Amino acid sequence: MSDVTWFADKKNKLRRVMQHAQHRAAGNREVVVTLTSYPPRIGTVWHSVRSIFGQSYLPDRIVLYLAKSDFPNREKDLPQSLLDMLWHDFEIRWVDEDLKPHKKYYWAFKDFRDSLVVTIDDDLVYRKTMIQELVEAFPKHPDAIIASRSHLIMFNEDGSIKPYDQWIYEAPYYHPALVGIPSMRLFATTGAGTLFDPSLFPELTFDIDLIKRHCLAADDVWLKAVETIAGIPVVAATNEQLLEYVPGTQDVALCHVNTESGGNDVIMGSLFGELEERGLLPAPFAQLVQDQSLDCLLS
Repeated sequence: MSDVTWFADKKNKLRRVMQHAQHRAAGNREVVVTLTSYPPRIGTVWHSVRSIFGQSYLPDRIVLYLAKSDFPNREKDLPQSLLDMLWHDFEIRWVDEDLKPHKKYYWAFKDFRDSLVVTIDDDLVYRKTMIQELVEAFPKHPDAIIASRSHLIMFNEDGSIKPYDQWIYEAPYYHPALVGIPSMRLFATTGAGTLFDPSLFPELTFDIDLIKRHCLAADDVWLKAVETIAGIPVVAATNEQLLEYVPGTQDVALCHVNTESGGNDVIMGSLFGELEERGLLPAPFAQLVQDQSLDCLLS
């Protein structure tokens, strides 16, 4: 490590310590950033973590959840670039069950029930104001999910939901009037930076059998289903919706299957079908997320 890098690291750690102390003194609710990763991306995940260390509003801690089956030798299987970042406010937690992308929230919602959890992905670099935007929006909408990026569900004339690839992706970017409006019709893409109050989520959230049966690779769909059952709307925190990817990470991205190949439509049909059959959804999903009041904002 060069003298310049060493100094920058020490300066960053001092800033983190000072801001954490300010949060405690102000009585702020703890903010925990959580993410997961797996072998193809573990060598580059440090880019995402570093962008969180550079936030204008620093989280009180970052937790990286990894499956033991992915890294049988634990820390010995991890790159030094990641290990060098571990400190009192950044830790790795090992889990027995490989729930794929669900690992970024599943145990965090249990481990940090009284905190605010911000989920991120391992293939993105985050703009400096991301967490600040989420935290500032939360007091205005304490019973909602606060999202950095969201899509708008679109409907056919008969009231049925259009295919996922016909929704308005990153809708607040094109329609800024949607920012700050709670709606069941908004669909949060949770890896872009999404703030959750875990205490809002019912026990159904942790139904591993349902997750595995229908949507192991589609955590956003599962969370939207649970939010709909619990009546939790989504709020767009900003109209800045565009993503900055870590170079070289998109060859194995889930979006190629879930969105570009119609996977989300198949998953939603299967999942919502069972939820309706079992009476867990009080009405068809399309009815529960209808919100025509947003149509006037699409200009």
